[in-house]
Amino acid sequence: MKKGKMNRILEDHWHSFVKLYGKKIRPNVKAEVDKVLRCKDTKYGYIELKCKKCNEIKKIGFTCKSRFCTSCGKVYVDNWIDSMLLKLINVRHRHIVFTIPEELRIYFGKNRNKLKILPQCAAKAVTTWMRDLNKSEEFTPGIVTVIHTFGRDLKWNPHVHMMVTEGGTGNNTEWRHIRHISYLSLRKRWQKLLLDHLEELVGKKSEAKKLKNKLYKDKDKGFYVHAKTQIKSAKIAAKYIGRYVGRPAIAESRIIKYDGRNITFKYTRHEDNKTIIETLNAHEFIKKVIIHIPEKHFKMIRYFGIYSRRSKKKDNFIKMLDDKIIKLRKAISKWEYRILASFGINPCKCPRCGELMKFNDIVYGDNGSMREYFKKKIISEGKENLEKTIELYAITKGLIYGRINPTTT
Repeated sequence: MKKGKMNRILEDHWHSFVKLYGKKIRPNVKAEVDKVLRCKDTKYGYIELKCKKCNEIKKIGFTCKSRFCTSCGKVYVDNWIDSMLLKLINVRHRHIVFTIPEELRIYFGKNRNKLKILPQCAAKAVTTWMRDLNKSEEFTPGIVTVIHTFGRDLKWNPHVHMMVTEGGTGNNTEWRHIRHISYLSLRKRWQKLLLDHLEELVGKKSEAKKLKNKLYKDKDKGFYVHAKTQIKSAKIAAKYIGRYVGRPAIAESRIIKYDGRNITFKYTRHEDNKTIIETLNAHEFIKKVIIHIPEKHFKMIRYFGIYSRRSKKKDNFIKMLDDKIIKLRKAISKWEYRILASFGINPCKCPRCGELMKFNDIVYGDNGSMREYFKKKIISEGKENLEKTIELYAITKGLIYGRINPTTT
């Protein structure tokens, strides 16, 4: 099995990294990295395929299903897109990015649970602005937010990617298209809403007040609201925002070179679109990557407005795809179809004779073969059932009553 660059880097340097920084590493980071190191390794379990014609056996290791994994993260994104197509309504959407100044980034790093403040404030900025357009209607849009903690250079840079409908449903109007979005108004609302949480974020009242004054004095510095793209359909919107969902901090394609000790990677600088080449030793590179692993059970994707779970209004609109199409998409998105579509190779094809291989067994690293387990279980239960049957037969004949008793004449 050919391993990716990221997996090789972790295999070579993770254990020495843990020895050096063990106490400073968050428990969830260790758990996620351990998952990645086990990904597709047959030592920890596998699915077994067998060719009925030539008895050739193929072992396919279990995937880790971690979003930190460069391979499994892609599968997660594809599944998320299919799921979103069930929820999105078929209208134009807008992709908006909300950023924060450098002074605030450190506080979100110290208390990662506070990251939830970012999508909440971003969504409130949009919903309040849209409702203020018509106070009697109170138009409500559909909003999907994704928290991102990294920039192209891998530095800690929390910000929010938002997909929002170009319009909303009102109290009296079923749907109103809103083409013009005032980004200046959104920026001001975003700044105020976020700074209102400053004391909660910083912890110390005096420190929060001093920082708040500074950030207001600097006006809009750092509080940017970018209109990235106008998206014509919900299908395109799901695919577009899907690029920002659950992906690892760095793609394999951006790692140019790994020589066993140093990693060279590239990124495009925002300011001038210039390609920057950077080289780091393995430990420094791992530091930059693992800081972006979220806490366990923390939701990086959140839904607001008519896309909220609590909203009943979304059922009034025509969805992008019906249930039958979604089920078909899920059926063909299984791993064999993914590999066939990506590489033109059928993983179920026997490498020896070319026949299609059939599922034969599941083998776990700790518990062994499930085929053998169920075989023994069936045999064991068969013997037990035989004993019970014999006992039941004896009871019906009056031979025993829970134990053997002599019959009286």
